[in-house]
Amino acid sequence: MNKTSFYILSFFIFAVSAFAGGDLDIVNLDNVATKSEDFTIWTALFGLGVVAIFALFLSSEQLENFKKNIKKRDETQKKINEAQDKILADMSENIQNIAQETVSTAKKIADEKERKNICTDIEKVVNSETQLLSITVNLIEFLRLKSKKIKIVKENFKLSNLLNDVTGMLKENTKNLNLELIYDVKNDIAESINADTLNLSKIISNILLFFVENGALEVVVQISKSKKDELVFNIKSDLKIDMQDSENIFNSNYDEEKGNYVSLGLFIAKELTSMMDGELIAKNDKNSFSEFNFSIPFEYEKEDKKLNILDTKKILLVDSSYTSATVIKSMLVNLKHKVKVIKIEDFLIKSPSLSDFDVVMLDEILFTDKIAKELKNSTVKVVALSKIFKAPMEIRNSGVMDLILNKPLTREELFKTLKELYVLKPKKIQKIDRQKIKESTLLIHRNAFENSPNIDIGSFAAYRETNVLLVEDNLINQKVFLGILSKSGMNISIANNGQEALDILNDSSKKIGIVFMDINMPIMDGYVATQKIRLDERFDELPIIALSALTSVSEVDKMFACGMNGYLAKPLKKGKLFTVFSTFIKDKAPERRSKHREEKIESLDGLNIQHAIMQSNSNEIFYKEILSEFRDAYSKSDEVFENLVNDFRYEQLRMLCVDINGLSGAIGAEDMHKLTISILEKLSKKEHEALPAFVKEYKKELHRINSSIDKYLA
Repeated sequence: MNKTSFYILSFFIFAVSAFAGGDLDIVNLDNVATKSEDFTIWTALFGLGVVAIFALFLSSEQLENFKKNIKKRDETQKKINEAQDKILADMSENIQNIAQETVSTAKKIADEKERKNICTDIEKVVNSETQLLSITVNLIEFLRLKSKKIKIVKENFKLSNLLNDVTGMLKENTKNLNLELIYDVKNDIAESINADTLNLSKIISNILLFFVENGALEVVVQISKSKKDELVFNIKSDLKIDMQDSENIFNSNYDEEKGNYVSLGLFIAKELTSMMDGELIAKNDKNSFSEFNFSIPFEYEKEDKKLNILDTKKILLVDSSYTSATVIKSMLVNLKHKVKVIKIEDFLIKSPSLSDFDVVMLDEILFTDKIAKELKNSTVKVVALSKIFKAPMEIRNSGVMDLILNKPLTREELFKTLKELYVLKPKKIQKIDRQKIKESTLLIHRNAFENSPNIDIGSFAAYRETNVLLVEDNLINQKVFLGILSKSGMNISIANNGQEALDILNDSSKKIGIVFMDINMPIMDGYVATQKIRLDERFDELPIIALSALTSVSEVDKMFACGMNGYLAKPLKKGKLFTVFSTFIKDKAPERRSKHREEKIESLDGLNIQHAIMQSNSNEIFYKEILSEFRDAYSKSDEVFENLVNDFRYEQLRMLCVDINGLSGAIGAEDMHKLTISILEKLSKKEHEALPAFVKEYKKELHRINSSIDKYLA
């Protein structure tokens, strides 16, 4: 019995005894009380006692439940911390392993005299570089989560732009993939909504990458609206992964056979979803297929415009994926068109008369000579359906096609396709948009930019004092761009969306020499911003270069149609960025600084810099970003270390050392890496008496690292 219960019960016994004694005195002196009154008083006292005992019982139960909940919360937090620590440790080790394998394979290519397996080896190097880039970006994202730097910012954006951004991210991280990705957006979802587009795209992309890495061939992203005005995302796959143990699904680990991280992206996705007031759930449907669900609060943009409906068209739709076909049909029916869907195998056996339709949308594999001949002799509009993730290949009989659409499709893209077929006449778009532009002075570079060789950060000083405007909403992409041009002497302005870009161009006293324009942004996207810029004659000679991870034929055509002069694919490459400057900044001859190249810093006290840069995909900008995040999160960890030792909090000390051990390997702090290994060994052997001796050594080593980071980032 606890003290509170004891005191209340003692008081109750004392009160009953005292009242009973007092009652006898009253009866003897005054002869007023009756037996009926005595009975009433004793009944009341008994009732009071029962209530008191019941209250004591409830109080005791609540206290026990409270203790259990606290214990359960602490255990859950401990598991989360352990999972985070393991991620850092595994990530550091894996970065080193992949980097060593890349160097080894590259050396093999250089030394190999017989070139029979050269293509395989080059592919290994490319894949390793992609892995390093992905892991490095995830490490930065993880550190930003750890130091609570990520903020949720709600802004108006177009849903179709968000989905295009997701497609671009997925394409960037996959090669020659035969994936059928389907966007199923329900009809009651407005095109313009208010939410955190940047983090929302990361959540969706990480879930899709999880499915892709596990071999999914078909994934459906279904977006609907709940009664609580929440966006509900249901992402389904054709895989049957057991999702019942959801705790393990979101805990990252390294799969040696596959050579990649399992669930690291899911861990980040779950944390971001929680920050957006949602919850990410993994489960299996009734047929055991794997899926993820989450919902987030959102608002519609107040002035959301409905798509103008064209005259009703009769459309034949034949797609290699019947699921894709049914979703496309739903979107077309919502646009008031009549759609007939035929399975591809039925179409091959007996196709209907194509002349009975206004538009035929056929999978690219169906354009045989026979069908091409029939289409050529008809007035029907022809649209070929292809997959954006497939390796580029020439489509047979492309001459009979009016347009080629790359799946996954969005509702807005379908509408624009039909409008282009019947209203805009695509061949005249660029000519109309260019009427106000001086063709003789404004260069249009339609092909992908070549990679200029032997370019380093110092090379960009040839264009010093150039006024550059970067329009980009992604913080990491901004830092990469600024990092590449950090030694250039250029004047760089940053806009987070198209509207900010217009404000800078209109208000700036500087004459902007070149604009780098992201495509998918909130508030105002790159297409609209460029169109508005081109309406102003002051900017007729201003080069605008698109930045996009999605560089399909249709997207590139849209870039040039709205008035852009060229495009760069993300992630940015120094050599290609230099080519852009040498192409468009004509008034400054590109003088290479071959004689005055910036000397590379091999190492500083406590940091093996060049080794760590190699582990960051030879990307110094990403390495600097990791150093910056490390400094923000752990520069004062020596105080934490000392307090944990003095307070005998050995489990928390172990978690801190695992964090530092993993990160020190990633940033090239080799002595700190060895030191934390020694501390962890003492902790595992429970030799706690030896820990105070490490306090001074840890402080000294951390001070070396902090000083070198400050010097290197200065």
